[in-house]
Amino acid sequence: MAESAAVKGVGKLGAGVAMAMLALGLAGTAAGQAAPQIAPRLTGELIVTQLDTAQHDLAARAAQSPGSSLAATSQKLADLGQGLRKALGKDMAKPIDTLGNDEKAQAYRVEAVVQRAQAFLEASKGCLGSDVVAMADALAHTVALKAAASGGSKLPPVINGVETLDRRPLFVLHGDGAATAFALTGENLLDAQCASPVVSAADAQGKPQAVQPVVTGVLPNRIELKLPAGPLPPGSYVLNVVAQRKVFLLGCTGQPPTSAVLEVAPAPKVSVSYSVTQTCPASGGGQGRAMPAITGTMPDGAGSGTVAKYVAVDGCTDPLSYAISATVTFGDGHGSTVGPISQIASAGITAGLPGGLSLSWDPSVHQLVVRPAASSCKGVY
Repeated sequence: MAESAAVKGVGKLGAGVAMAMLALGLAGTAAGQAAPQIAPRLTGELIVTQLDTAQHDLAARAAQSPGSSLAATSQKLADLGQGLRKALGKDMAKPIDTLGNDEKAQAYRVEAVVQRAQAFLEASKGCLGSDVVAMADALAHTVALKAAASGGSKLPPVINGVETLDRRPLFVLHGDGAATAFALTGENLLDAQCASPVVSAADAQGKPQAVQPVVTGVLPNRIELKLPAGPLPPGSYVLNVVAQRKVFLLGCTGQPPTSAVLEVAPAPKVSVSYSVTQTCPASGGGQGRAMPAITGTMPDGAGSGTVAKYVAVDGCTDPLSYAISATVTFGDGHGSTVGPISQIASAGITAGLPGGLSLSWDPSVHQLVVRPAASSCKGVY
């Protein structure tokens, strides 16, 4: 009997171990089915897939921005895709880094176009029409330069983005003459055994700009620049970068140039007018009576920063409610009105305005504030 009990105990223990091992096996299987953490190697097929998506999205955005260059840029992306397919042929599925120098460089240039197009699509949300046109021009000139570039190397330098120092995509400089700092991002921009890359600026025709950037810091994937104070004429600000690479027995040699584009454009003109209506208690009760509306215009600067104004509303000392409305007028003459929006006198009011602005009313201090909304235009500095 004792032996039988012992055998049963071992059987139970074995069953427990088996169940534990099964659980571990299932956990291992589940872990094996988890999403991969390493991105696939870059291939021509992957680049063309991304390019097709960007082309489709640009075409859709072009329908919302008549008069912009987006439709032509979308077609240019289709041409780039066809050119890459022809250049790589049966090697479309191979990792880009395993290809010949010229094919590799072309693939990386197309990938840079994809990244810039994706950045445009994200950064242009909430932008005024004039800023969208300027951003689209910067993208169009970028695509044209990448398409016209040629030459390759073992480690081809490529710029795939322009951004602010806090890493926001950048497409347009509002040429107010103030000093500006920004960065170029990419690959193979520095060989630590060689001198720093040379960065120069020209206009769309290749003429050197009067205001030249100064390199303030450089890494293989990032060049930080400072643009000294000085007027920038409207148009393209083309940044040409020539990096060097250490070559055995030859020393440091210049690599094929790479480029980036910013568009210089005046800040869009925006004016905001307002109306504030106070409702006071009616004599003898009732629903109250609306006082004559107080109207005016917000200070200059709306659209480019936060502006505030005190509104002298003194119809009664104990109002029931306030109602506000606002009209935004753009530089081309068209405008749009929001409101009236009403709240009890003790409650603040916040309303979204056209052009990525917001209007706030603080009844405790009788102050209106217009500021860029959280969804306002990015990509403009």
